[in-house]
Amino acid sequence: MKIFDSHNKRHLLILKEELQRVNRLIESYNEETTWESMTTTQKEEALLSVDDDLGPDIADEYTDMPWLRIPDVITNRVDLRQYMQKPDRESRMFTRSLMRGINNRVKEDSNAAKFVKAYLGKTLANQVEDLTSEQVKDLMNKLHDFQASLSKFVAPSSQDIEQSKTNMANIINQDRIDNPGFSRD
Repeated sequence: MKIFDSHNKRHLLILKEELQRVNRLIESYNEETTWESMTTTQKEEALLSVDDDLGPDIADEYTDMPWLRIPDVITNRVDLRQYMQKPDRESRMFTRSLMRGINNRVKEDSNAAKFVKAYLGKTLANQVEDLTSEQVKDLMNKLHDFQASLSKFVAPSSQDIEQSKTNMANIINQDRIDNPGFSRD
């Protein structure tokens, strides 16, 4: 009877491991992408989480190896879900906010519309929504600089700068007189 019990336990253990693997596969995530985004320390930690029967050198041997080249006997036992990078909700919201800002500027200013059209042409995108988040940020920065260059802003003259420095020195000196016990130096 004991032989039968140990045999059943082994089959149940194998079945349990396979069910865990199937459940991991059902939760669709890209193990290769996750592996590539992990730090060396995280890779070593994940590899060391594998059962001890594979030996302690497993981390040294497979840390620098691409995920698809690591033997299945190891990858089947490693759960990378905890290392997955969660999508940054704030970043997506920020990007959508920038898109709305760009679209509003395009509606209000024909020069901005021409600038955005030229930018989209360089990226081969049809609309702002087709750009990556990095491209949207880049477009907004360049659009802002472009619109600032078209504004009627006039830089202060050297005489204006000197007058401003004199006014600030007078304010600081008056403050020292009014508050002698409080040093700002």
